[in-house]
Amino acid sequence: MNYDGVNLNINQLYESFLKAKKSIGICNEADKAKILVSGEMALQLINHFSIMKVDDKICTNFYTILLKKKKFISEVLVTRLSLYRYLVITNEPKKVMRLFKRKKRKYPLATIRNVTNEYAIFSFHGDNANNFFRDIDYRYIYKTKQQNYTYYQLICPKREQAITYRHFLKMNFIPISLEHKRLFLYNNNVVLNIDKIPKRYRLSVCSELYPNNILRYNVKAIKVVTYELKGNHLVTNKHKVYSYLRKKAGIIHCIYKLPNKNNPYIMAFVKRDKEKKVSLVKVGKQDAIIRPILNYQ
Repeated sequence: MNYDGVNLNINQLYESFLKAKKSIGICNEADKAKILVSGEMALQLINHFSIMKVDDKICTNFYTILLKKKKFISEVLVTRLSLYRYLVITNEPKKVMRLFKRKKRKYPLATIRNVTNEYAIFSFHGDNANNFFRDIDYRYIYKTKQQNYTYYQLICPKREQAITYRHFLKMNFIPISLEHKRLFLYNNNVVLNIDKIPKRYRLSVCSELYPNNILRYNVKAIKVVTYELKGNHLVTNKHKVYSYLRKKAGIIHCIYKLPNKNNPYIMAFVKRDKEKKVSLVKVGKQDAIIRPILNYQ
């Protein structure tokens, strides 16, 4: 694993994660593409595909999911730069650009442009981040919420990226990589790789992650639950979760480990009426015991 030109093994990754968690970590979001949607119809164009209805009077920074009918496109962060200028931040720039451009005729007063090389984004994570940023009145520092995880972001011109980064390092912020950030997301039960969720579950999970949505489709009542896996079992996302009556209750999305935790964790999508009954994963002829985790503290 490469981080600032240095290869980190898993123990070093965990050690630096814990150090940042006790302080404030700064992550350069270099993997994110930025699409500028501007003009009087900019918000209408975004709202056409967003599962969350955005109000221009109260929203300045928000996560949402873009859909083309029932097809998942991307989970995006939308940041309002000014009255008619919105920055759409995504890991799927080609899909999002194509989506917006194909609807341009309906919204002629909206302009779409890829501005990835014009802006830089930093995110801040850790136990002390809220205390540091909550009283800072700066236009381009945003408090944002991705699913159930709240953190801060800073947007700056690309030409000021290096000097901005050095500024925070001089203030003893801890530099963290995208892999560190992923640990923060997992530590707060954020569902990643939504596009990899089986289609029969995908819309239901989107509805669960963003409950105030405007989806017009019937979806299953699904709960996103994290479990601790007991024992030494090789579990993958091909396995299913079962109730204590050995009835199928849901599917596994991913398995991961967190620092200072002995056992791996399973993120699963479970039918709501069976959530309290889930207790095991079938691994061959063996039963792997799992227990729900409410938090990691």
